[in-house]
Amino acid sequence: MFTLTVKELFARKLRLLTTAFAVLLGVAFMAGTMVFTDTNKATFDSALADANHGVDAYVRVPSAIAIGYGESGPRLNSSLADKVTTIDGVDEVALRINGYAQVVGRDGKPVGDLAKNPAFATNWVTIDELNPYHLASGTAPANDGEIVIDKASADKAGYQPGDTATVLTKGAPRQFTISGIARFGSADSPAGATAVLFTDHVAQELLATPGEADAVVVTGDPGVSQADLAAAVQAAVGNDVEVITGDQLIDEEQTSLRSVFAGFNTMMVIFALVAVFVGAFIINNTFSITVAQRTREMAMLRAIGASGRQVKRAVLAEAATIGALASAAGLVAGIGIASGLKALMGLFGVDIPDGPTVITSKAMISSFLVGLGVTVLSAWLPARRAARIAPLAALREVNVDRSATSRRRAVIGVLTVVAGGVLVAAGLAAENLSRVGVGALATFMGVAVLGPVLARPAARLFGIPLRLRGVSGEVATRNAGRNPKRTARTAAALMIGVALVGFITIFAASTKSSIAGSLASDYTGTHIVQTGGENTPGAGLSPKVAEQLRTTPGVDAVAEARKSPAIIDGVADETLYAFDAASIGRLFNLGDVQGDHTALGADGIAISADKATEKGWTIGSKVTVTLSSGPTTLTVKSIYSGATDWLSSQFVDLAAFRATIGDGLDTKVYVSGQEQAIKDVVAPYSAAEVLDKEAFLRSVSGQIDAILGLFYAMLALAVIIALLGIANTMALSIFERTREL
Repeated sequence: MFTLTVKELFARKLRLLTTAFAVLLGVAFMAGTMVFTDTNKATFDSALADANHGVDAYVRVPSAIAIGYGESGPRLNSSLADKVTTIDGVDEVALRINGYAQVVGRDGKPVGDLAKNPAFATNWVTIDELNPYHLASGTAPANDGEIVIDKASADKAGYQPGDTATVLTKGAPRQFTISGIARFGSADSPAGATAVLFTDHVAQELLATPGEADAVVVTGDPGVSQADLAAAVQAAVGNDVEVITGDQLIDEEQTSLRSVFAGFNTMMVIFALVAVFVGAFIINNTFSITVAQRTREMAMLRAIGASGRQVKRAVLAEAATIGALASAAGLVAGIGIASGLKALMGLFGVDIPDGPTVITSKAMISSFLVGLGVTVLSAWLPARRAARIAPLAALREVNVDRSATSRRRAVIGVLTVVAGGVLVAAGLAAENLSRVGVGALATFMGVAVLGPVLARPAARLFGIPLRLRGVSGEVATRNAGRNPKRTARTAAALMIGVALVGFITIFAASTKSSIAGSLASDYTGTHIVQTGGENTPGAGLSPKVAEQLRTTPGVDAVAEARKSPAIIDGVADETLYAFDAASIGRLFNLGDVQGDHTALGADGIAISADKATEKGWTIGSKVTVTLSSGPTTLTVKSIYSGATDWLSSQFVDLAAFRATIGDGLDTKVYVSGQEQAIKDVVAPYSAAEVLDKEAFLRSVSGQIDAILGLFYAMLALAVIIALLGIANTMALSIFERTREL
């Protein structure tokens, strides 16, 4: 039987290649995704480890919520560094002051795109062991008028040491002399972000508050362990701050940075699984057809003494051979796909630092096993059918497909489709995306079960134009319906790709339509000022923009927006927005309002009507809100029903942020007034753009289209695999009908 299996494989080389290629593509995409992810992880982990290799202890104010990579938490008094210096076992001490700054290029445009990469700023640490940046050229900043920038930004803008550049910060734009160009550890930039480094004095002025710093970094005397040093520093400074070791700092930063890419990595794995899933349909269809075509051959084997188990093993061995060969080739191709994914990310503006390709045994083994396992499992049912072939089947000329008349299939398919449709409808009504996803999957599976039942009438319906062309059209239509199970399986592979493309396109169009409707009905202002980096850690608009707009003739109303991660009423991973509550009602249609949102102050919160109903809150209710500075209790002073797409389900006045987490950057500034007057104020802040309603809608649509482009590029692989399946099925069908043709 083994010899027969090998001969059967090589007797049908084209079938072997086309089936193997479907497996190869799926495995290659999965292996490429895992190699790409592992390479990025190793590259960034190495850069962060190099950047912090000299840090033995790290002193900071503990944050009540998780602080992401590039974000600033509560700050400590910079004078604490003097106290740390006197502790036994401490060798060197320096401050770390982090914030937002962006260098402007020679063309007047900011270097880097805030919508895709952060813009970091920090102080230049004069102690080499504690400085994550290392000079590539030039010198360290010798005075407050000099800065150092990262090498990647310098290369993009064509800057050299000695050049003058404008820098955007939370204050007004200022000019500095570039004294040096630095690398972040072993990388040209920190995780693809831009970086500007100031003296301590200027960093406190422009990034934080004079007299404050984000952390104190410490090196220990020779022979003092990190754990002992951290314990000694903690004992000396008290419990108002926390002290962690350098190794803990590296681990935290590595974990935090990985979370930035977690969503993208998950998306890549999902698309890889889609490709493998489509390939499974192709494999199942191919083996179903070949088993049907070899019915007489297998019946003859049974007649001369082969057992059903031997026949099943022969089919599974054939599948395993194809799966093993294709998966092995897919691993090699996956390395090339990993490089392609990096180039693709570059096209979408996400810079991935250079680094050696990391090929782990876990990625290779898991990808290989997925390819082999999917191939064997997809061939399992055809192999079972082969094992049940009776010796008398050798006397039959054809194999008849009766799946189209199966009542059980029809009932199960209809019930599954109905259940899926109900889940989708319920999910849409409740705005529950996971329920919609489960419902969509159930609907798809129901349609796949119903496929053979629907194939024959569908072939007759769509074959009407073909039959008008004469005998060839009539024969084509009848052949499409002659084997409904095969037709349905072939169509199902393409159906997956088309369904996903349709879903993503409809979702994007619905999002655009929703934004356009909300823009027309809820936003009553005339313009929106933004940088495009409202979702980028640490980025935003200088508060000076809103401050200057308020005093500008021709500007009627201004409301800046800020946001912060928060825990609200015990619910983590929430986002709390802050606005100028005195003017927000002049720029947004708040609908029916209870209470007075203009009187929120530092201790009030406004709640949407839906959330108030859900939580049972009324005017005067107390809500516990935890920001990075710690928990605080706010009083519900206003309940609104409109503009929730813009204001979210709760917001506070800017005074509440200033009282808890201090001043910060604005994510957007909403304005009503004359366009030219607004543009004149915003012009010096070159990272900002002034958009009217139509321009804002175009901007949002452009971002959605960019994401769509990435999705379509990923889905193209699934469609290619489906097309291979169609070609494979047609080739096998022609082989089966050789005598007829």
